[in-house]
Amino acid sequence: MDIVKIRRVGNSNVISLPKSLEGLGYVSGTSVVVEELDSGELRVVPVSKVRELIREVGRRVVAENREALQILERHDSQGSSPAGRSRARRRIG
Repeated sequence: MDIVKIRRVGNSNVISLPKSLEGLGYVSGTSVVVEELDSGELRVVPVSKVRELIREVGRRVVAENREALQILERHDSQGSSPAGRSRARRRIG
């Protein structure tokens, strides 16, 4: 663990990352996403890894809400025929 200081560069605050993080992909010119967590901590993730983070969140949401998603799936399959959809449109419209 390294301790670094926040510096002012122009109108921005800058944190210098230790050179030891270059092996993880944090090299000059790398685009990163900076996210503030509820705890007040910052999470820094290379843009190239954001897609996997989105997949992880999706898996977690599905796992936590499996019953609700199954209910929605059953509801959707009941009105999935073209005739069922057109009847639904007539009732709504």
